[in-house]
Amino acid sequence: MMTLACLWVGFVSQDAATPGEIRVRATIHSIGIEWDLAGDADRDATCQAHYRAVGSISWKKAMPLFRVDYRGWYLGGHRADRRYNMLAGSVLFLGPGTRYEVKLELADPDGGSETRTLAVETRAVPKLPEGGRTLHVTPGSGGGDGSEGNPFRGLAAAQAAARPGDLFLLHAGEYGTFAFSVPGEKDRPVAWKAAVDGEAVLTGADVASHVRLEGLTFRKGERNTALRGAAASDVAVVRNRFSGFQNSIVVGRGGRDWYIADNEVVGDNDPGKSKLDGEGIELSQTAGHTVCYNRVSRVQAGVHYPRSDCDIFGNDLFDLTDDGVEADYGYANIRVWGNRITNYGNNGLSFQPMLCGPWYFIRNQVIGEGYMFKFRVQDRFVLVNNTFATWGLMSDRMHHVLYSYSRNNLYLSAGPRSRNDPPLWATNRYKDETPEGVRPTDLRPNWMTDVDYDGFDWAEGRGISWQKEYTDLTEFARDVGIEKHGVRVRKEDLFERWDLPAKPGPVAPATLLLRKASNAVDAGAAVPNVNDDFAGKAPDLGAHEYGSPAPHYGPRR
Repeated sequence: MMTLACLWVGFVSQDAATPGEIRVRATIHSIGIEWDLAGDADRDATCQAHYRAVGSISWKKAMPLFRVDYRGWYLGGHRADRRYNMLAGSVLFLGPGTRYEVKLELADPDGGSETRTLAVETRAVPKLPEGGRTLHVTPGSGGGDGSEGNPFRGLAAAQAAARPGDLFLLHAGEYGTFAFSVPGEKDRPVAWKAAVDGEAVLTGADVASHVRLEGLTFRKGERNTALRGAAASDVAVVRNRFSGFQNSIVVGRGGRDWYIADNEVVGDNDPGKSKLDGEGIELSQTAGHTVCYNRVSRVQAGVHYPRSDCDIFGNDLFDLTDDGVEADYGYANIRVWGNRITNYGNNGLSFQPMLCGPWYFIRNQVIGEGYMFKFRVQDRFVLVNNTFATWGLMSDRMHHVLYSYSRNNLYLSAGPRSRNDPPLWATNRYKDETPEGVRPTDLRPNWMTDVDYDGFDWAEGRGISWQKEYTDLTEFARDVGIEKHGVRVRKEDLFERWDLPAKPGPVAPATLLLRKASNAVDAGAAVPNVNDDFAGKAPDLGAHEYGSPAPHYGPRR
């Protein structure tokens, strides 16, 4: 006979959390964490996170890890087989090449609480080799010893002598298409850098692991792809210019830990046409990359298909025929911050689909005609201090914001897309994007929902359509249960300069800086490890804190 005590033990064992393996992966500025769980069927386990540089006395608070219960969601009739039951998240905005301690405090009211402290070192910013040979290269077909007076003639002759730690200076001229196939070693790359006497021009290149390409010019020849690496890791692509290619930078499947920084990428797409091929920076569902301060235009997507533990920041992405950042099929700890996305063809940020989370979108400025979000399949994601401006709808699936932690965003209607101005947010019901345990018609907050302190300007539009239409945020918050501290704003009063046209169309990339007197100043909520340095009484709404220096987008010089 089964007693009540036996039944209670079974119940507790199902709801109690059993901590499992911790996986940690550091990039240059972030630490990604995944802590496996068994049990916790009621999903009430939490994990506070603190961090400090080794040697520091005081701990700093990070965002808590997010409870992830990914069971395989549906997309177009297909279901992912993988399941993830874990707490996952990131420590953000860290110093490069620094050793940190991260303290994780797991708590579950049903049992299974535990504290663990990890030692993790962030990656250093890749740099040119030091202490090795500096060799010279000119165009040609063989010969030379690499000295300045007798340079190698041609890349093949130079590579025949290459060894880890070498720096090759490519003097002005045409070098054709070449495979940089001799790998370097960790912290001792084989580096190929343009000399200072003119453009070193290639029509295409392949790279091996631990190779650095810097200051080179890639111009379209017979090949559609400028640069690619087949399963190459620890590649640095820095301050190069790519023009006229269908695909410019392509990480091969199996590649990891690329550093793609300060490049100029101009593809072959006409931004006035919906050409859906050709990527600016194609990460090919690979992990560990830092993609920062690039300027990318005239391509399908600015940055495409990160897999996990990728940092995408400081990029200027504009005149795109599809999406700004297309993170489709991504897994956990994709981090997108401080980017400017302007004139995208279809969607600013794409979630088609998320295969687990969390993803982070922080302090991005996104302006365009199409939907702001391509929502299809969602898991946990973070939206904090972004500025979104569009003509017409943000998305007709905005109920997917219920899977997010959302704070301090500005949602702005630049003007009507048509004579009948649609609502700023709208919901619709689809049968192909729903996780187990959440009904497709359920537009109410669920265990993943934490949405508040955002600002809205729907101008002359119809407000928010959420089963019924709202033009009053108080009524919307009461009925739906989110945005209890949401704020109505007026775009003309928000910014030092607002010059977006009322009618949709391409605009020049601009930076929307807040005006001191606007009601977006001090209207936000504090988020640890994100806006701790706010000025005034509280953080501001939108991508740019009032009084802070204007952000830098695109290549640093």
